[in-house]
Amino acid sequence: MSNKFYEWWKNHRKVVTYGAFIILFGYYLSPVVKEAKYKNQCIKYSTKGALTKFNKDDMGKTVLEETDLNIDELANIEGYRNCIK
Repeated sequence: MSNKFYEWWKNHRKVVTYGAFIILFGYYLSPVVKEAKYKNQCIKYSTKGALTKFNKDDMGKTVLEETDLNIDELANIEGYRNCIK
């Protein structure tokens, strides 16, 4: 029985070793991916909130003329500013 396992291991050890490294590396990176997902979700919701606020408030032409940006771009900037801390 051990001879069959040794033959199998001898033929498949590279595949098993590489697969194990890939699985461990994925497990190592999972918190980074999860944090990026949460940050993107925060930015999306903050942008929607800022866009709603900017559309309801009278921004005035001064801010839009000074920055040369439209309301959508200003909402994106505000979304990033709220979540990248």
